[in-house]
Amino acid sequence: MELRHLRYFSAVARLEHFGRASQILGIAQPALSRQIRQLEEEIGVDLLERLPRGVRLTAAGRAFAHDANAILSQVTAASRRARDFATGSTGRISLGFNDIASWHDEIPHRIHRFRIAHPKVAVELLPLRSAHQIRALHESELDAGIVYDVNLGGDDAGVLDWKPICRSMIRLAVPQGHRLASIKRIEVGDLEPEPLVWLSRDNLQRYNNRLLAACVQSGFSPLIIQEVSTISIQLSLISAGMGLGLVGSEVSPRLPRNLVLRDVEGLAVDFQLVLVWRKDNPSPALTNLIDVFDDAASERVPA
Repeated sequence: MELRHLRYFSAVARLEHFGRASQILGIAQPALSRQIRQLEEEIGVDLLERLPRGVRLTAAGRAFAHDANAILSQVTAASRRARDFATGSTGRISLGFNDIASWHDEIPHRIHRFRIAHPKVAVELLPLRSAHQIRALHESELDAGIVYDVNLGGDDAGVLDWKPICRSMIRLAVPQGHRLASIKRIEVGDLEPEPLVWLSRDNLQRYNNRLLAACVQSGFSPLIIQEVSTISIQLSLISAGMGLGLVGSEVSPRLPRNLVLRDVEGLAVDFQLVLVWRKDNPSPALTNLIDVFDDAASERVPA
C-alpha cells in the first residue's frame, strides 16, 4: 500500500464518483479504478459499492476513509514541519547574554524582530557570564551567545565564529552637583583623587583587564572603593554618592535622573559587542538569527 492509494481512495470517497475523481487527480478513470481495486484486494474487503452512476462507501469503506484521511493529514503536517525546520521557520534556539549586554537597546530590539519574523521558533534566553557562554558554546550546550569581543581569544577562532552587533564607549558617570558634572573637558588627571565604584574584577576579568590597562596607559591609577556585580548596582551606588564610575555608553537611556555621563579626554577605550556561535552548528533557525543580527551591524548608529 502506498500513499497514492490513500489519496486516490480519499478523492473517490469524497466525490463518490470515479470520473470526477479522475479529473481532479489528473489520471485516467480506468487506471484510477484499477488502483482502487488493488487497494481493496490488498486489504481484503470491498471499500466501495459500485452503482450505475457513481459509487457509495461500504461500512468498511467509511471506517477506512476516516483513517486514511487522518493519515494523509498527518503526512501533510509532517511535510510542512520538515520544510519549516529546513528553512528555520520552526525550531528552538538557546541564546546566552550577560548583564552588560542586556543594557544595549539593540539587543531586545533584534530579538523581538527575530521573533516577529519567525514566530514558530522558540527562543530560550539564558543569563550567563561571558566566560560561561563561551564554555557552553565549545561544549555545544548553547546555540549562540552575546558577549564582548575582549572575551574571545585565538583558541576560540577554530571552533567559534562571531559578528559585531554594536560598540560600547566607556564614559564617566557623575552625580549632578559634583564638581566634575559642570566641567566640559574632563581630563584623566581630574579622576586621580576620585573614589570609583567598579564592576567586579572576579566576574568580568578580561573586561576589567582592558579597562584597567587603558587607565594605566593614560597615566591614571583608579581608586576603587567598591566592587559590584551588576551595572544596576553600580549606577545605584554612584547615584547615592558613593563615588564615580566608568560605564559603557549603553547605560545612557536608563541613566538615573541625578547622573550625567561625561567623556574623559585621554581615556580612549571601547568594547565591541558580538554575536558568537559554533561554526559547525547546522541549525537553519540559527542562520536566520545570525542574519537578523548581521542587519544590526550594518544599521547601528555609533554610540
